[in-house]
Amino acid sequence: MKLLKNLKKSFRKLLSHLKRYLGYFKSSKTAIRGAAYGILTTAVLITLISDFQFIFKIGLFPVIVFSILALMLAALTGLLGNLLIRLVWQIPVLLRFAILAAIFLISFKMGMSMKTGMFLSVYIMLFSSLAGGAIWVIYRKGWRGSGLERRIKVLAFGILGIAGLIVGTYWLIQPGKVYEMPEIAALKGDYQPEHLSVTDPGTKGNFTVLTLTYGSGNDKQREEFAGQTAIVTTSVDGSFFVDGWKGLTGKLRTRYFGFGLDSLPRNARVWYPDGKGPFPLALIVHGNHLAQDFSDPGYEYLGELLASRGIILASVDENFFNGSYTNLFKGLKTENDARGWMLLEHLKLWRDWNADSSSLFFEKIDMGNIALMGHSRGGEAVAHAVLFNSLPYYPDNAKVVFDYDFSLKSIVAIAPADGQYQPAGIRTPLRDVSYFVIHGSHDADVQSFVGMRQYERITFSENFKGFKSSLYVYKANHGQFNTRWGRKDGSSPRINLFNLKQLMPKEDQENIAKTFISAFLEITLKDREELIPLFMDYRTGRNWLPETIFLNRFDQPDMQYIARFDEDLDLTTTTLPGGIIETANLSVWREQMVKLKWGDKETRAAFIGWNNKENDSVTACYSITIPENRLKTDRNTGLYFSLADANESSNPKPDKKENGNNATDSLNLDGNAKSQASENKEEESADEKEKEDDKAVERKPINLSIELADAYGELLRFQLSDHSWLQPRIKVNMPKLSFMRNAPDSEHLYQFFYFPLERFLKNNPKFSPDNIVRICLMFDQTQDGVIILDHLGFM
Repeated sequence: MKLLKNLKKSFRKLLSHLKRYLGYFKSSKTAIRGAAYGILTTAVLITLISDFQFIFKIGLFPVIVFSILALMLAALTGLLGNLLIRLVWQIPVLLRFAILAAIFLISFKMGMSMKTGMFLSVYIMLFSSLAGGAIWVIYRKGWRGSGLERRIKVLAFGILGIAGLIVGTYWLIQPGKVYEMPEIAALKGDYQPEHLSVTDPGTKGNFTVLTLTYGSGNDKQREEFAGQTAIVTTSVDGSFFVDGWKGLTGKLRTRYFGFGLDSLPRNARVWYPDGKGPFPLALIVHGNHLAQDFSDPGYEYLGELLASRGIILASVDENFFNGSYTNLFKGLKTENDARGWMLLEHLKLWRDWNADSSSLFFEKIDMGNIALMGHSRGGEAVAHAVLFNSLPYYPDNAKVVFDYDFSLKSIVAIAPADGQYQPAGIRTPLRDVSYFVIHGSHDADVQSFVGMRQYERITFSENFKGFKSSLYVYKANHGQFNTRWGRKDGSSPRINLFNLKQLMPKEDQENIAKTFISAFLEITLKDREELIPLFMDYRTGRNWLPETIFLNRFDQPDMQYIARFDEDLDLTTTTLPGGIIETANLSVWREQMVKLKWGDKETRAAFIGWNNKENDSVTACYSITIPENRLKTDRNTGLYFSLADANESSNPKPDKKENGNNATDSLNLDGNAKSQASENKEEESADEKEKEDDKAVERKPINLSIELADAYGELLRFQLSDHSWLQPRIKVNMPKLSFMRNAPDSEHLYQFFYFPLERFLKNNPKFSPDNIVRICLMFDQTQDGVIILDHLGFM
């Protein structure tokens, strides 16, 4: 009580001083009136100048009308605003202060958006004010001396306030509810690919696993990188790569970690096989997390697995780049390139150890087979590392010389960020490196599969031996790929607004990561090509995996692209020179950028829609004619493409058709194609995109027919379901209440389809697979729908 009285006394004293000081700035009523006239006069003049420049274009009368309307609206705004301010000003000073301070704190700590923050602020302030008011009245004025009416009112308000807070707290701490799993389209139908007849790559191998740490030897926070470190390493200077390690925030960061930006330690924990070697090497780096909650131990489950299978794994410590409680006003800026650069500095150590006869790792490392892996920001950083490895200079400053040239065979990106660092102002391009990216549908941190943008930017030389693949996993989150991060992709209480009960168990998510990451490294570092089918179709390893929805994507250098839809704006042309696209009876036909929740994939695709409900006697089709002898195909070749369900109306409104967003057609497959260019589509705002998603039509898995024609008129027909039905667009209910969403609930994600010709030649033995001249998608199996088609060709 004494402390409270002293605080109250100090607050009143502060207000008194402020009032006295503000008195120096007090003006007379005449001066205030003149100031108001000056503001209004200036504003009116700006309006008149702005409007009257159009007199000679639209005439005097319309300009006068518009000007008067603008002035009337401004006056109404002034009156309503003044009324609102006067009403707010009637609230007592202390209560007004409490409301404004609470709105800031609650919105800042809990609000995923302004809408969510305001809702939570109103809810919490309403019930806490009722509870607090009742308790304070009873405390200050007592209970026995009060009249019956006053007691009832105080008691009712108190019970209502406390009940509201209890209900809100319970809702906040309970994990949410489980939603029913959508139908798994890949398991629908009779066809299932043959399962791989090899050992599950996610199971432990035959090597005994040893472990150690290396580091600076004087780490202030962790003994494993100080007195317990097995190998003492030198520090490196990261001053060229990082902004923000300065001022008071920088001093506090230096004080906590014990080093500055010019002496960054090379710390890591290592799992390695007990054997002669040489063994391939992989480095993994975490992403942004609280710096004081160290992230690098969280990949032990991968380290134990990979080392047992003959691959060295080092989990690199870059916690000093992460957000820290020492950040007072701002943290580090543009540090993602530094995260990648540090990996190359670690590889220097491994190169030296491999050549040093006194080293524990002398000639035990296969420096010709190295992989880099990263999670979250680390998943972006590994791409920068591969780029820097191929450059002579740092692209943003030629004073920094690069002399790395390591044999980096592959990258694994786990729920990566993208574009936080952009070398020379562009997103990182990569060439001739194998790439695997994995992302969870229920990621509450990196909520959009932005790793697909890096996937699209990777290109291959014709003779490169490698591939790229993506995997989207339903019910996987961001944190369970790291055992230290867990089920909560953020801190409480904000993360408690999310429905966490629907996440898959951590054991299942780790199992998925182990199976695919181990298989990818076995292929790219140890040439085990028999595992490649797993990355084309997860069902070839279905017995190793938990049952959920997986969406595969796959590309490799020997693919013969017919249509990628990025070469021009002509809807009738193909990427392959001379190809012609023709359609019939479509309700939607356009090419546009493919949207993600955050931005787009930086690549375009064909949006194709049909609706046979009103007239099922005609067949809608999308056909590509190919010049003779332009393809290198035979019976061992397969047709491939990527497909997604657009989950939009297959019968768009006429106004959308008229403005060029959808191009319906009347082309005859046997006639001449007419050139038609797609128009630019304006970028949709997040709110518009969200509304579009909410109104989108829920769909069942889609099936269609595919017809190939050879130069002799023979046809070969099969169905999409002969590989798999098309998975309906996956919607994810992340927050507990739908209006709290700060991003759309779904995005366009591809599914890879592959049809080996040899498998279908029995349908028409006369068909000639070495002279294919036409590919036709025939929409005769599902009555209506809109699909997104990309990357069509033969491999």
